[in-house]
Amino acid sequence: MGDCALKMSKLTCVVVLGVLALAGCHSHEDSAAADTTTSLPSNLPQGTGTATLSWEAPTTTTTGAALTDLAGYRIYYGLSADDLSATVQIATVGLETYVIDNLGQGTWYFAVRAVTSAGAESSLSDVVSKTIS
Repeated sequence: MGDCALKMSKLTCVVVLGVLALAGCHSHEDSAAADTTTSLPSNLPQGTGTATLSWEAPTTTTTGAALTDLAGYRIYYGLSADDLSATVQIATVGLETYVIDNLGQGTWYFAVRAVTSAGAESSLSDVVSKTIS
């Protein structure tokens, strides 16, 4: 991706009281006003499970230059770390926490990419998981 490539911070996973958290500390209330688009393939089970994802916004490109055109994020998730077929597009730069709900039973896997205004995406963050029972 050259100079347009984004550098995402390394993410970690902490599961506490049924909540998945990736490094970060912003509140979920911000996500209610976020400009988001969700795509959940019909083959994935729906239910009452939730996962709260948080991340740190990248500040530089992979070349170390200041990141000036961050436009949002894309969350990828699914029932396999190798098949993250569901997505959430977040077009709010300041949003660094998002709750995914209606998850059915199983182990769900999640990762995040930063997206520039030109549509360039960062590399995929670390994949983390949460089991919904």
